[in-house]
Amino acid sequence: MTITEPQARALAYLLHETRPDWGITSLLSLIDKHKDAVNIGPLAIAAMTKALEATCKTPGPIFTPGSHWPVAAKANLPRPEPCPAHIGEQAHNCRCCAADRKALPAEHESENQQ
Repeated sequence: MTITEPQARALAYLLHETRPDWGITSLLSLIDKHKDAVNIGPLAIAAMTKALEATCKTPGPIFTPGSHWPVAAKANLPRPEPCPAHIGEQAHNCRCCAADRKALPAEHESENQQ
């Protein structure tokens, strides 16, 4: 089930062609970090689905569970880290943290951009 280096490189170049704002080096690093989690087929489907989403600004969400993954591959995905401040929320997209940032007064605008 390990993704090989040639497979990772091919997928990274394909994703970069689809999303030039996603760097090949960062894509290779991301794929390598999860190379034992899934097979190349389901990964290619999930990655291209995310790459085609205009709202997906970075490749990081590729490995988060979601509808972009084929059902059979979802069980092998790493579990997202929980938000340390809000029970039931995932750290990478905690709705409560986002609401907290939006509620900051205008003088904290730079914090609101994060």
